[in-house]
Amino acid sequence: MNSTHFTHYRPGSFWRRAARVALLAGAVFGPLNAAAGATSDGAVSLSGTVIVVNQASDTVTLIDLANMEAYKHVPVVGGPHEVAVSPDGERAIVTNYRKRGGAVQKTLSLISLPGGDTLKTIDLGEFRAPHDVQWVNDSEVVCTVEDSQALLLVNVESGAVERVFKTGLDGSHMLALSPDRQRLYSSNMSGAGSVSVFDFQSGSKIKDIDTGQECEGVGVSPDGRWVWAGNRAEDTVSIIDTGSLEVVKTLPSPGFPYRVEFTPNGRYALVPHATSGTLMMGDVAGQRVIRHIPLGMTQVDEPSTAGVFPHPDNVHAFVTVRNDNSMLVVNLDSGETLARVQVQSSPDGVAWSPVQR
Repeated sequence: MNSTHFTHYRPGSFWRRAARVALLAGAVFGPLNAAAGATSDGAVSLSGTVIVVNQASDTVTLIDLANMEAYKHVPVVGGPHEVAVSPDGERAIVTNYRKRGGAVQKTLSLISLPGGDTLKTIDLGEFRAPHDVQWVNDSEVVCTVEDSQALLLVNVESGAVERVFKTGLDGSHMLALSPDRQRLYSSNMSGAGSVSVFDFQSGSKIKDIDTGQECEGVGVSPDGRWVWAGNRAEDTVSIIDTGSLEVVKTLPSPGFPYRVEFTPNGRYALVPHATSGTLMMGDVAGQRVIRHIPLGMTQVDEPSTAGVFPHPDNVHAFVTVRNDNSMLVVNLDSGETLARVQVQSSPDGVAWSPVQR
């Protein structure tokens, strides 16, 4: 990757592949059966498929959640980073961003669930470095294309780019689409760090909002009222009022805030921190940090927390750990790590589908 491109933080042990550790039944099902997420007869109540993107392996791992089993590693084009699941739960779309060594990618991979067949590879043509992605409806997705200083609306059926949202800023990395599909937000890591706001229907840019150095993670609350943005170089999280489009509060949050997701009920903001090895829980209504949850069950001393995806029950979250090559199941109420599943090298993006293998 050349010097004009932004890189992810890599702790000292990040490039040293963690030793493979066999996933023993007792190590997984014991904690699960003793905690929330288990039924009275001892059976695990969580089900569905967890999808994990492995940057360095150029693969996507599919996990049978009911059995805590990584059952398939799906090859993709290269340098994958983020993943999103279609509204019906039957397809996952993956961004192919950059391969190791800096080779810039320009494709999206569409994968069936739960089988893992590659349905198609969508070529974005002149647009380079797709990074974040979200489904708009059953046939369209929106994605960032970092090297093109833009976001795209893409038809996954035809492969056509239907709309271009130009940020005009370097490092347009992550995105958030409002629930009513009226506003589109992009984090920009360049300069002082900012969030760009677009009219999603017209494609016009409304405003660039200054946040903090290297603004990376960005998310919009389920009611569309708030945007939280993580400024990784400043160890702060900016809270934006989507009515006034102003930063109304800045929260100190040390440890390299990396991503932002909200629980479906809108109560919590979840922010993985890459250098502290924690998952920050933010109180959305109170606009405050509740706590930093330390990650357990890892095979490394200093876990580098990466992606997060909240389960619809608002109690559990799926967290990836890059230098541990793992996906963890975390109970947000107790703060306990309930399970660890070995994936492949350098996992980042993670998502969940209700479909069960």
